[in-house]
Amino acid sequence: NLSPVQPKEKKSRKKWKRLAFALSLVIVAFVAMVIIFISPIAKYLIEKYDVKYTGREIKMDWAYVNPFTGGVYISNLKIYEEKSDSIFFAANNIDADISMSKLWNRTFEISSITVNKPKGIVVQNIKYFNFSDLIKKFSTKDSTVKTKNPFHFSILNIEINDAQVFYSEQVVPINYFIKKFNFKSIGKYWDSDTLEGQFFFEPGLGSGDVKGDFTLNVKTLDYRLATEFKKFDLSVFEQYLKDLSNYGNFS
Repeated sequence: NLSPVQPKEKKSRKKWKRLAFALSLVIVAFVAMVIIFISPIAKYLIEKYDVKYTGREIKMDWAYVNPFTGGVYISNLKIYEEKSDSIFFAANNIDADISMSKLWNRTFEISSITVNKPKGIVVQNIKYFNFSDLIKKFSTKDSTVKTKNPFHFSILNIEINDAQVFYSEQVVPINYFIKKFNFKSIGKYWDSDTLEGQFFFEPGLGSGDVKGDFTLNVKTLDYRLATEFKKFDLSVFEQYLKDLSNYGNFS
């Protein structure tokens, strides 16, 4: 026979249930408050210290950061040219996931990143590019200095959708762009030498398309490239051969 539950035991159980429920509410409220407030704080800090740390002004409509899951979402990102109000890079949105557990092992791992409808501008003047300042700023200043416990970086599952890339070479000059650029890659772990991916794009002006895949050794820069051109408009080469047009025809 089961013995009846005593009134004191019933009260004790109800008390612990109420306490557990209240504690759960506090935890949920705390998590929600952290997520709500950390996102605008992150946006504020990025836009406040952007020039100091990157040399570029960075703007965005809003940002979402979840420090518990590692989720990051940025809407309408704009990165400007150095000391200019012209846009260097823009994207409708960027969605990324960071592996928070790997941080304890001194590894910053982006487990996935998707960039939707980005637009980039590349300007070249002989050996100078409009991103040369970024390479100089973030490159290692002293290659002889070695850290005992270096921080590792991995980036996985990369996806770029419907991008436009504009290229301007100021000496010849050349002005060209491609559209509907799509790129997918499984990414690269910090201890791997190989990066591989697939791509597709169309010319900004004219007909046709290009698709292919590649494998690149990031240390030796050895690569394998397989590309398929389908009725791709090569009129861009007319700009390179403009000076020869006085002596012949090009088609």
